Amino acid sequence: MTPGELLDTGVLAVVLALLCVVTLALLARERRTTRRLRTQQVPPTSPRSDPARQRRAAIVVNPSKFTGLDEDALRRRQAYVAAVFRSHGWDDPLWLETTPTEHGQRQAREAVAAGVEVVVAAGGDGTVRAVGEGLAGTSTPMALLPAGTANLLARNLDVPHTDLAAALDLVFSARDQRVDVGWLEVDRSGRDAEPERHLFLVMAGLGFDAAMMAGVEDRLKARLGYGAYVVSGARALWGPQAKVQISVDGGAPAAARTRAVIVGNCGKLTRQLVLMPDAEIDDGFLDAVVLSPRGGIGWGEVAWAIATRDRRGQRRVQHLRGRRFEVRSGEPQEVELDGDPIGPAHRITLSVEPGVLLVRCPPLHTPEGP
Repeated sequence: MTPGELLDTGVLAVVLALLCVVTLALLARERRTTRRLRTQQVPPTSPRSDPARQRRAAIVVNPSKFTGLDEDALRRRQAYVAAVFRSHGWDDPLWLETTPTEHGQRQAREAVAAGVEVVVAAGGDGTVRAVGEGLAGTSTPMALLPAGTANLLARNLDVPHTDLAAALDLVFSARDQRVDVGWLEVDRSGRDAEPERHLFLVMAGLGFDAAMMAGVEDRLKARLGYGAYVVSGARALWGPQAKVQISVDGGAPAAARTRAVIVGNCGKLTRQLVLMPDAEIDDGFLDAVVLSPRGGIGWGEVAWAIATRDRRGQRRVQHLRGRRFEVRSGEPQEVELDGDPIGPAHRITLSVEPGVLLVRCPPLHTPEGP
């Protein structure tokens, strides 16, 4: 091999070596770049891929409770509520409106089928009762955004009924409490083979209280609020006593002359006014009061007994407790459940179904001290 050939061979070898080095370097740099890009890249996510964003509530709203707000005000309130849910990492809520013929049962069942975490009842006691009926027996809890006049369940569960922000806060901060529900069977003729059946959460009964509810005019309620019940109660105060037969847990019927028989799953009317002091919404029992006043003095005795919660020697206020009550009346009496009048009937049957409804609310009982 000549020196020239050796030189050419050496040059070729050097060139080939350099090419190999450059190629390896380029490959190494490409691998490092790919690795760096891989570690920096965030895979695209849909809004619902984050577990926190998968949480969603349904709000069953009764639009008739917001007739005092114009369309812009309603949109602002709805936008505010949605913004509160987003601020807690939830999706925008599913809004479901009630109608004059569908009061919330179907909407609640639709919400459960959609897989929401909680169903919020935004309306009065009728809306709350209907939503509760749709959720009873499911694992989906109910929360409350009270918008009615009485807001009886909210008062009994210590849910703020005049502060939207505070009530909303409970949706995210409160625990689910298991509560009882009551069932009311209404036999209007006294011989019905298939009585009407309604769920109630607070109280149901017949007589004076139902007549008072039936006498409340919508116009007066819109103007006076809770005071409309006082006006209607004063009108119904002087009606006649009714002859009834009351049976508790299948026992022998007891005759009574009464102005009202009220059976409660819980017992509070207002913060200070407690009709049934022993009633607890999670104790598996119903409590009842039988009011038997005669004239103005009799009503004074009833008012004193309720205001002071004094039962000693009370002839006008009788307290009963059981799991099933049957009340028969010779003459048809007005009937109400959770403050809503539903017309007259000869016979009603009331029973309790323990622990079948979850409600998101403050603790039901104050923890006992050491």
